[in-house]
Amino acid sequence: MWDRLATMSNDTYLIEDASDRIGDSALLLRWRELLAESESHDRVYQSPEFFDYLLGTATRHAPPRLFTVLERASRTVVGVVPLVLRHHSFEFSAGRWRFGSLPAFSVALLGSAPLMSARPGLLDLLFEFLLEQFPKCHAISLTSLPSDSKLWRSISDDAGNARGYRKHLLNNWRDCHQIPLPASFEAFMAQFGSKRRYNLKRQQRQLRDHGGGQLDLHRIERPEQLASMLEALARLITPEHRAQLWTEEEMQGLAQHGMLLCYQIDCGGQPCALILGLRSSDTLHLFNIFHDSALDHLSVGTTILHMAIEDLCGHRFVCIDLGYGTPGHSYQSSNVTVQRGHVLLMRTGVRNRLVCAMHSGFVAATAVARRLIK
Repeated sequence: MWDRLATMSNDTYLIEDASDRIGDSALLLRWRELLAESESHDRVYQSPEFFDYLLGTATRHAPPRLFTVLERASRTVVGVVPLVLRHHSFEFSAGRWRFGSLPAFSVALLGSAPLMSARPGLLDLLFEFLLEQFPKCHAISLTSLPSDSKLWRSISDDAGNARGYRKHLLNNWRDCHQIPLPASFEAFMAQFGSKRRYNLKRQQRQLRDHGGGQLDLHRIERPEQLASMLEALARLITPEHRAQLWTEEEMQGLAQHGMLLCYQIDCGGQPCALILGLRSSDTLHLFNIFHDSALDHLSVGTTILHMAIEDLCGHRFVCIDLGYGTPGHSYQSSNVTVQRGHVLLMRTGVRNRLVCAMHSGFVAATAVARRLIK
């Protein structure tokens, strides 16, 4: 399956498998140049560091692949496409009721977009290449594509069905929250009214008083810092929940590649809250906030987020990306909401056409049912 095609080209462009050229310094330099130009909110997943991390976990997953797009005449690299193979599914579920699912083996583009121009002709060549390169895959997966992105506009015109694929929005557009960070923490706090600023300071003071005057924030990003954080994590969540998160080996790999960024606060010398996240150059991708439920009355989750924001502003971060869903701890007046969706570019064919129609109908029917129940 891996070697069905080595290259694909037209009169202008050439696509090559570059998975065996990861150590090529010229390719790495060009990769970083394209990454710096990327507008993807998920560009951390397009980075050489994340690719190396995936190579290190290949014993548990299929290894990632890397392809380059070149101008035929000059051999200039105009695109870099890191990807993995993943199993997705069309879920037929509503609330606690699950009626079944249909599998979709997919080529998942890391960062939900190729590192190249969104020119339709060039995209057509790339998508045609990937669908031929991986004949057992049902689709190309763009797991977190913004609704206002150039890539979505390029693939959403009517010509898509004539190109050998059909687009399918897996579960409708979903809200994603971001917290923009200004140049200083003082500027961030100035966004709030005096009452909100007072309450944030009061909550932090009350938590410090609860710890006998001791409240410490720890920035966790190096491998040697993980042991104490893992002990704290074991104290704050159940073993069942812990099994759903990164393994210790995965955290070690992320830290070794400079991508892990977590925060922990200790109250009176005891861990009381944790933030799990990844960093790109200037963005924290925040996945989880955990806290000691016995301290709910002290707003521990809000306090650790508040303290982390102060640290991030001091390190010139510009955004916290909270991903899909509505966060449990948010500064609603400072949040920005964007729409993203899991888009599948499905092979044309009767099977895929029926699956997409069935799933779209089911999603629409459940949305109507929810509105009627309300």
